[in-house]
This record gives sequence, structure tokens and C-alpha cells, in this order.
Amino acid sequence: MAETKERKIIRTEHPHIVKVEGVRGGDEVVEGTCITVWIIANYWLMGMSPEEIASELNLPLGHVFDALSYYLDHKAEIDQQIEEAKSFTKRYYVDEHGIVHFDKKPQEGR
Repeated sequence: MAETKERKIIRTEHPHIVKVEGVRGGDEVVEGTCITVWIIANYWLMGMSPEEIASELNLPLGHVFDALSYYLDHKAEIDQQIEEAKSFTKRYYVDEHGIVHFDKKPQEGR
């Protein structure tokens, strides 16, 4: 029988946004997923509409709006997470499926 460990869930003031111990480094995620607020915010900042984001990530539209609301309420913190992610992708090759290849530099993988 497999042993499971309960993960600590920290609720936020936004009903669909939580922090889960051990998931995405503790960054804020849409509850029940591993999709971070910063990913949704970054799509929005790149010009995608909430409807497009919901379709792309297979999320209910209300969850996307809640994530964007969380982003606007915590803009400095989430912007920092976006910058950290951009820095990471400059150091390592991330393929078109989002898989990180630590043995390749970005220019080598293309």
C-alpha cells in the first residue's frame, strides 16, 4: 500500500488561489492544479485575453479572472516570480513542451 502525505494548503483571500506545500516552490496556484498565478499573469501581460488563457490552460474562466485579480493585488511579488522564471529559462533550454534540459544551454537546444 502506498503511503501518502497530506500537503499543507494555505488559502488566500482569493477563493480559487492557494499555496500548497511542495507544489511549484510554494508559489500561488489555481486550486486543484499546478498552474501558477505568475503563468496566467504572464500570458495576460503578453496580450492574451482571459478567455484565451482559460482555453489554453483548460481552466474555468472565473479561475483565470481570480488569478488575474490576485496578480493585481500582489503585483510586485508576482512580477518578481515572472522575472525569476525568465532568468531560469535564459540559463537552461526549455523545449516546446515545457521540459527543462539541464544538459543544454538555450542556444544548443534549438
